[in-house]
Order: sequence, then structure tokens, then C-alpha cells
Amino acid sequence: MLLLVLGLFFTAKDIKMAEDCDYGLMVWDAESTGTLNNAIELLKRKKISLVYINKVKKFLKIKEASDLEKLVSYMSDSAFKKADKKLNLRGKIESFKNEQISLF
Repeated sequence: MLLLVLGLFFTAKDIKMAEDCDYGLMVWDAESTGTLNNAIELLKRKKISLVYINKVKKFLKIKEASDLEKLVSYMSDSAFKKADKKLNLRGKIESFKNEQISLF
């Protein structure tokens, strides 16, 4: 029960931060679903994230669906499956892609 409450607290905090900020800067281990979800929340709001992927020691700017796809390409298969199960990662990426297509 405590973990669930803490999880809801962090989710609410992260959503509020995504609403209030202008830009995101994150350090990511290519596994954390929390950090990945923060980048997704910013992308939903048409805000840019700069993610430092410590696994490869490089920055990646996230401003559209293709950037998110590139970001998740750094994940291992097991980390991707975990994130997909927890966040519906494939569905969110497709949603962003469809949103971009509908703009044209």
C-alpha cells in the first residue's frame, strides 16, 4: 500500500512539474520508467526535453515522436518490455505519431 501511495505521489508531482516547466533536463539510465514517463509527459505538452543517456554518455533532444523512438532504442529488450507494460510505451509512441500525421 505504501508503494502505491508513493507511486501516486511521484506521478502527481511529475505531472505538475511537466505542466509548470518550460523545458526538461534529465539524466537517464536507459531503464527508469519514471524518467522516461517524464519525457513523455513533456512531449504530450509540446515541450522539449534534453535527456542525457548515461549508458552512452550523450544527450538526446526529445521534441517529437521519432526522438522518443530513438530514446527508447537505447533500452534493453527487458527494460523496454517492462516500460511497455507499465506505461503502454508502444501505444504512447503510436499516439504521438498519429497526432503528428493529423497535423498535415
